[in-house]
Amino acid sequence: MKRIVALAFVAVLVVGVLGLAGCSANGSAEEEGMGVWGYVASEKGAQLEVGEAQQGIDTLLVDRVLVPEDAWLVVHLDDNGEPGMRVGLLWVPKGESVSVEVPLEDVSTDKVIVAVHADRGTAEEFDFDMENAETSPDRPFFVSEKELARVVSVR
Repeated sequence: MKRIVALAFVAVLVVGVLGLAGCSANGSAEEEGMGVWGYVASEKGAQLEVGEAQQGIDTLLVDRVLVPEDAWLVVHLDDNGEPGMRVGLLWVPKGESVSVEVPLEDVSTDKVIVAVHADRGTAEEFDFDMENAETSPDRPFFVSEKELARVVSVR
């Protein structure tokens, strides 16, 4: 009887180890830039509302942003659907902010991408490096496995 219990325990242990090995395979995808590489937030805790078309290249108006902690509104040039050069940055406090104007500089494309990043590094200092995005402290929020970001036309 003891032998059967011991074998059952070993079987459960082997299944658990194999399950963990399967989980680590998902980590590889994240290392390749796929999947969630920022901070996961709920749909009720992190939201971004911004008009899809705006009239100007000096300011981006964010209608409403809701963040679970202090955060950053980050605006990049749209480089064929990917974030290009950063052209706007504004810190926002935890909670809801409405009618937020993000100053823009050097906008040279018809579209920009606005994203919401956590402020987890030095308080009120943007600690994000595109070259080391996955290890930077001020990474973007992800809601339902998608980055909390919007593409906006500015011309």
